[in-house]
Amino acid sequence: MHADSPAQIGLRVAGFSGASRVNGPGLRAVVWVQGCTLGCSGCFNPATHAASGEAQAPEAVAARVVAAWTPDHVGLTLSGGEPFQQAEAAAEVARRVKSARPGSTLMVFTGYTLEELHGHQAPLGAEDLLSEVNLLVDGRFESGGGGYSRPLRASPNQRLWVLRGRSPLSSALPPDGASELAINDAGDVLLSGFPAPGLLAAVRQLAR
Repeated sequence: MHADSPAQIGLRVAGFSGASRVNGPGLRAVVWVQGCTLGCSGCFNPATHAASGEAQAPEAVAARVVAAWTPDHVGLTLSGGEPFQQAEAAAEVARRVKSARPGSTLMVFTGYTLEELHGHQAPLGAEDLLSEVNLLVDGRFESGGGGYSRPLRASPNQRLWVLRGRSPLSSALPPDGASELAINDAGDVLLSGFPAPGLLAAVRQLAR
């Protein structure tokens, strides 16, 4: 194996959920990566911006996803942070999960546009990760965009792409404004999905 192959590149992980219904169609495992330099104003996850924390081996991240899998699971979602700024390691996680769970889908939330990811200034490994993606939500988050008018998109400029496979049925998509709240064993509060601003503010106050 080449020394700088994806399997040797670690993935910085900000958070994990073994079961979510608001981060893509159907029941999904979710990995939030740590690190993003795009700096969108009003970002929902500012704590994930710093490129901090110990990188985890892709096989270890994939094993955690597979261990959480149930017969009802349909896929894995990568969010962040910015998954495409760790594209090589993220692609390796996706390949391992898809190999262990054939038929599963990969959804990715990214602040880059699809055009940027195909362009000459795309992050390292972008095409590698894109080759594994079934569903992609792209574009910078724009605050003050008028609420959640379309499923899975937090601002009106963002787009939902079906890159491979069939388009998800509308009945499988989470409703507008859907969100989930969980507290892990360490007492950390995890709010995900697309909460209304009032709920987001209340959770941030409680988590202080």
